[in-house]
Amino acid sequence: MNPVLLVVVVGLVFSLIVVVHEAGHFLTAKAVGIKVDQFSVGFGPRLFGVTRGETTYAVRALPLGGFVKLAGMDPSEQAGPRGFNAHPLWQRLLVIVAGPVLNLVLPVVLFAAVYAVGSPVQVVSVDSGTPAQAAGVQAGDVIVAVNGHRVQQQSDLRAVVTAAGQAGEPVQLQVSRHGQLLAFTITPMKRDPGYILGVRTSPGVKQLSPPYAVSQSVTDTAGLVVGTFQGFYRLATDKSLGGFFGQNGIRGPVGIMKTTADEARGGPVPLTFWIGFLSLSLGLINILPFPALDGGRLVFLFLEGIRGRPVDPMREQMVHYVGLAILFGFIALVTFNDVFR
Repeated sequence: MNPVLLVVVVGLVFSLIVVVHEAGHFLTAKAVGIKVDQFSVGFGPRLFGVTRGETTYAVRALPLGGFVKLAGMDPSEQAGPRGFNAHPLWQRLLVIVAGPVLNLVLPVVLFAAVYAVGSPVQVVSVDSGTPAQAAGVQAGDVIVAVNGHRVQQQSDLRAVVTAAGQAGEPVQLQVSRHGQLLAFTITPMKRDPGYILGVRTSPGVKQLSPPYAVSQSVTDTAGLVVGTFQGFYRLATDKSLGGFFGQNGIRGPVGIMKTTADEARGGPVPLTFWIGFLSLSLGLINILPFPALDGGRLVFLFLEGIRGRPVDPMREQMVHYVGLAILFGFIALVTFNDVFR
């Protein structure tokens, strides 16, 4: 992929998951009658914007985040009856939690779309000196069938190749190249830990009916949530992994951008699954009970519900400012690790 196009794709991916998050706050605030002063994509200097009604929509120079400015969240601002803090507690809870919730919904939608459409197993590259190269298989070929069996996923191909290799028999590989069907007879070669043809392929996604596509996407998203928490637990307890800042540890903006670029090179399907994972991660992180995050604001709202009165707005604001400073320091540390990995 062209480097310039790659940069554009990475920027669009970051913007998408942020827009989805902020749209949760924005739409819920509008629904309950809270005034929204601004919806910005990105941080830093404003590049351009437009005002529609009472809200200004803006794009800023750094496409690594975004924000929604709700009237009345700043304790020094007098926003009247349409201010955030003037609304009932349950409405404010909904507005805060809506951002992370939409981030958790996005992977379900993206995964379901991929499963409903499906994706063929395509040859990404052909290794030199292998049976596939000798037979004439080329990068870009779409693998249709092997030994007469339809290939819908990478595992379909792998199972037949392994069985044929163990039996010392060739396989009949049928591919589509620019709309033309071609057939190759290829004998798998031994390469530990198994047998190969010598092709690197995209994983492929089996097409499912819409109900099954949604069911599978929900299952996958739930599995990612569980797997994320298990991963954090392993980083905290398994010394062989090197901890949170080790080689296998958490990634900051630089590491995430690099992985996004790698997934983009792999094609739309790997990139779509990666976007879903990024969105889910953003939702889970934001719900953590840490100052300056949505989870931190929820803590203060829960305290208000328990006490029967809100925490002093100026004190709450100070806590969020301190949390934001700690958060930026943590991001700087993780970014430093990304650069030297």
